[in-house]
Amino acid sequence: MARHTKSWNEGNETNRSWRRTERSRNRSDRSRNRSDRSRNRTDRSSNRWERSWNRSERSRNRWERSWKGPERNRSTLTHKIGYALLHPGRIAPYLRRATRDAWLRLRHPDHVGYYRAVMASDTRRDPEAAVGSRSHERWLALGRMQFDYLLGHGLRPEHKMLDIGCGNLRGGWRFIDHLDPGNYYGIDISPDILIAAKKTLTERRLQHKLPHLTLTGDLTLDFLPSDHFDVVHAHSVFSHSPLHVIEECLAHVGRVLTDEGFFDFTFDRTEGAEHQVLREDFYYRAETLLSLARAHGLSARLMDDWEQLPHGQSKIRVRRSPLPDEAPPA
Repeated sequence: MARHTKSWNEGNETNRSWRRTERSRNRSDRSRNRSDRSRNRTDRSSNRWERSWNRSERSRNRWERSWKGPERNRSTLTHKIGYALLHPGRIAPYLRRATRDAWLRLRHPDHVGYYRAVMASDTRRDPEAAVGSRSHERWLALGRMQFDYLLGHGLRPEHKMLDIGCGNLRGGWRFIDHLDPGNYYGIDISPDILIAAKKTLTERRLQHKLPHLTLTGDLTLDFLPSDHFDVVHAHSVFSHSPLHVIEECLAHVGRVLTDEGFFDFTFDRTEGAEHQVLREDFYYRAETLLSLARAHGLSARLMDDWEQLPHGQSKIRVRRSPLPDEAPPA
């Protein structure tokens, strides 16, 4: 009897232990279920927030593309407010630059004198930034882009090249290295940036290439020989030039080109109203500059292959003789 009682007690104890384990497991399951439900609620909330954020971002991107589009007039108050909202950290530098430029315009009413003063100010701070490069890496990349493009369009060592607005030789040092000695002519309106160009020349050890680096006050090119240059190049020059300066260049560049030579220039393109910002940045319709070149007896076309490159400006090529697939100018 005692043995049966002991066995029965042991069985009860086992059952109670099992029930305690089962209750503990059930509590764990309920706790896990609550955690799962909480996580699911959090995930749903996160997904709703993410969908909302994505909608906002898509809306913002659509607005920004519209705001940055080629038809946008950057001189309007609407554009300036939108730009300030997107880039609040640039408000103070813009105001400083606007104040400086207003003072320089008062001192130098003509564009060449004014822009020469702008370049002097910018070059003192950073010669690479003065020619539009935010970093040394960007300076190198833009120079490489200019060089590779003309190399792909047939630039050979024996060619003679005129680089209008050569700056501190961002692309120029590569052209100098590629061309035969004496075949590179660089001109600029800024004596300060030409001093920086000579420093670049020295750093690259290209003195033996005997490049010509010349200060100029206009773009009549009257000090240069006729029928001399196979390639004339102006990168980011007309983007800082009023129309009368561009016309001055187009009126005279044909004289210095050879019969098969060409002149490539970049410009800031707009599909809307032509405008300027701070008298430093000028935006033109392609049709305006194409018509201006043709009015001076030059063949002209927009270079579509340049449009595929990671650069914010467009490029036009002009020549005395007809360009491929183009009728002679009227």
